[in-house]
Amino acid sequence: MGANKASFRGKGRRGARRGPDVPLWLVLVLLLALIFTAFLRCRVTPKPETKAPERHAAKEQARQAPKPAPKKRDHPQAEPPLWPESPPGEKATPAPPRPLPREGVRRICLVIDDVGYRLDLAQTAADKLPKETTFAVIPFLPYSEPSATLLHDRGFAVILHCPMEPEASGQWKTTPGTLLVGMPGAEIERILDSDLKGVPFAEGMNNHMGSLATTDRPLMEAVCSALKARGLYFLDSRTSARTVAYDTARAAGVPAAYRSVFLDDVDEDGAIIKQIDSWAARSEREGSPVAIGHLRPRTIEALAFRLPYWRSKGVRIVALREVVH
Repeated sequence: MGANKASFRGKGRRGARRGPDVPLWLVLVLLLALIFTAFLRCRVTPKPETKAPERHAAKEQARQAPKPAPKKRDHPQAEPPLWPESPPGEKATPAPPRPLPREGVRRICLVIDDVGYRLDLAQTAADKLPKETTFAVIPFLPYSEPSATLLHDRGFAVILHCPMEPEASGQWKTTPGTLLVGMPGAEIERILDSDLKGVPFAEGMNNHMGSLATTDRPLMEAVCSALKARGLYFLDSRTSARTVAYDTARAAGVPAAYRSVFLDDVDEDGAIIKQIDSWAARSEREGSPVAIGHLRPRTIEALAFRLPYWRSKGVRIVALREVVH
């Protein structure tokens, strides 16, 4: 009986170790089912979106990155201007609606304003600009007389850039020799005589500022009377669309012309060259358009760069004395 008990315990231990028998095919089916389920989950579950944050980060990085250096200019970079800004109200205005008739050969006339602040710029302009350029000198500045003398000696025409009252006169400091609305004729005569003595070799005159003064007929009649007595001509800078200066000069028998284009309202190379091209193009449809620029480094460089091109196209540059009529 003891032997039977031992035999029974042995069988029980062996049975516990083996466990139930599982068919091999069932194991394979379960394994394939697990693989198939995992495959379906991979296809159905969306992947987390990463592109939008990446795009946002790229935009933010581009926004914060330093801007690239500007492209090299076609002509040398000029120093910033060191002269007073134009007074309030002295804005460029359209040319008169009646262009002068063209005279066969295409001609243009160049006037450089605001001479007298810097002698070195007058020297640079004399070296680089055509001999037909006319220079308008403001009286009683530190370098008015030396500049006028230098330019005359180099063969350039010089005119008086006469200070005249602007519309915003209360916001602008009156300079010596300024002609004001309401002045009696004798005072206008005296001031104009003094201004002309401050600009040696002046053969004519144009207005510096003057958006109010050039709209006042009595003042302009007195100015034109003084110019006629001296045999001088007049250029209307047209700082106001309401100017009567050109018409008054013509009525008084004073040789006169008017400004068609301002070259450097925007003191940038590309903008100035665009205005030069517009000025030259006007010579196709009107007679001898007058452009006014200022004695500024960028203006001088842009003119020296672009005018030879228009000369090669048959456009002739003439002095202001050849344009007034």
